[in-house]
Parts: sequence; C-alpha cells; structure tokens
Amino acid sequence: MNLWDFKVTFDGILENYVREKVQEAEKLLNNPKLNKYIEYIETFIFSGGKRIRPYGLRIAYKGFGGKDEKAILNFWIMFELFHTMALIHDDIIDQSEKRHNILTIHQYINSILDKSDEHIAQWQAILIGDLLISRVYELQYKHHDFPEELLFEARRNVHEMIEEVILGQMIDVDMMGGEAVTEDMIEKKNMYKTAWYTFIRPMLTGAILAGADKESQDLIIELWKDLGLAFQIKDDLFDIISADKTKSLFSDIQEGQQTFFTNYIFTKGTKEEQELLASCMKKKLNKEQIISLQEMFERSWALEYGKGLIKKHTDVAEKTLAKIPFKDEAARKGLHSLITKISDI
Repeated sequence: MNLWDFKVTFDGILENYVREKVQEAEKLLNNPKLNKYIEYIETFIFSGGKRIRPYGLRIAYKGFGGKDEKAILNFWIMFELFHTMALIHDDIIDQSEKRHNILTIHQYINSILDKSDEHIAQWQAILIGDLLISRVYELQYKHHDFPEELLFEARRNVHEMIEEVILGQMIDVDMMGGEAVTEDMIEKKNMYKTAWYTFIRPMLTGAILAGADKESQDLIIELWKDLGLAFQIKDDLFDIISADKTKSLFSDIQEGQQTFFTNYIFTKGTKEEQELLASCMKKKLNKEQIISLQEMFERSWALEYGKGLIKKHTDVAEKTLAKIPFKDEAARKGLHSLITKISDI
C-alpha cells in the first residue's frame, strides 16, 4: 500500500474517531459558540496532511513481521492527533493565518469573535491543542493486544517524542530572536521538530510493537536521521521556490525562521545580500521584495547548496535502507519510493 492509498484508508478511520470525540465534547460543552470551535477541528484535520507518521509506523510494523494491523490503529490515530496539536500551537507561535489554504484554528476562532480579542482566540486554540494531547494519552493507555514489555517501550518512545518536539520548539522560538545561529543549531532544531518527530519515533513504535531487535531499531534511527533532515531542507526550499502550492511563499522568512538557506546567506553571502535578507526577516513581504529574495537565493548559490544537502542525505539513506533486515520486502520498496520522492527536486 503506497502513501496515497494508505491516506485514503486511514482518513476514513480517523474521521470516525474524530467525529465521535467532537460529539462527546459538544455534549459536555452544550454551548453553540464553543461547539463551533470544537467542530472546526474536523475541518482543520482533513484540510490536508500526508499522514506520513502513521504510514511510517505501518511500514515498520509490517516490515518487521507485524501481522494484525487492527492492533496498531490506536497508535496511528495517536500520532496524527499529536501532530495536529503541534500544528495548532506552532501556528499561534508563528502568527500564521492559514494552513493548507484554510484559516488556522486561532484565526477561525478570531473570525467568530469578530477579531474583538485576539488573545482569547489564541487561548482557546491552545486549549483545543491541550484537548488533543489528552486524547493522545487516552489512546496510549487503552487496551492493546501486545506483550506488556513491548507496550512499555512503545509508550516510552512516544513520551520521548513529545518532549523532543517541545524542546525543538523552544530552540525554534529562541532562533527567531534575530541573533546569528550556527548550522549545528539549525540541524538540532530540524532533528527534533522533523526527523525524530515525523519519521524516527513513529517508525520506531512500529518496529518495537513488531518485536524488532535493537540492531534493526538502530538502523531505523540512522535511516531517518538523514531522510528527516532531507525532508525538512526540501520543505524549506519549497518555501523559497514555491513548488508546494499549499505553502505561503517565504513564510519562513516572514515568521523569522532560520534555515540552512538563510544561514548560507548570513555566513557566505555578500554584504548586500545579507542586508537584504536582514531587512526582510520577520516582516510582511510585498511582491517586489519576494522577487528580490528569490533572485538573491538563486544568484548566491544558496539553492544549489541546499539541493546538495538533500542529495547527500538521501544518498546515505538509500545505503542504510539496504542494511535493514525487513521480513516483508514491500516495506523496503515503500521506503525506497519515499526516498525517491524526497530526493526529487
């Protein structure tokens, strides 16, 4: 099952779960305005999203010999709910107005409030995120048909992911202060917020529940360290060249985000390029400024540098993939397809 087919199947499962929980919350609230906030969770979750996290979990579980896919359904849902919570909080921090071409949660609530109190909208969005994290823990500790020692390791793995995402977000926020950063800091942020969170922890969960040995788990970590970094660099690249139509152009720079591309300009660019970039950070950009930035990133070789990093990491990932002792070769094919997609620029 490729990623698209999995998404179609999983979205049906996720939709049933989310609708049931939304209805439960609405009964408890019994408040027309607050119920609207809760109902928007469905719109937000199903406005887009690739479902990479549950897909990676499935690949690892099946690849290492897992037989009963129904047994991991709650873990699939759990990873997607945690991802949604992280997006809601991230949108508040970044002051984002839209995601996947619809209003972010806090902006939707703000529209209901007629923009009379932006802080209340943000507070309500934070609480909706907290509601989702409560569901994550509920799903973790529901009955599961796995040996207790495997469940303990899987739950520990998920808890470590939650801490990593929070710490990664702290690093991210700190880097938005406008001070010079190093590539090591950017890589650490990308590891916590993308590689471990999006790829390593979900796949490790699947591998653990399938009973994979320590050596195989270490290879999963090695594989996704490289592929996760490549994935994030490509995402940052698309923010510049507008290859992903669901993303706002130059949102990273307008939000003050520092990437390998901005770091390249600040460390290797000319004085004029550095001044142009500095003048655009954390500001709403007009069309003329966007064109100037695109030309600068192209002219400076920053884009080629980033593309080189993507190729380096995906090449290493391919070599690591060949070492993983999958019991089901379909898992290797699925991961090879994903690597190919990430490396395609």
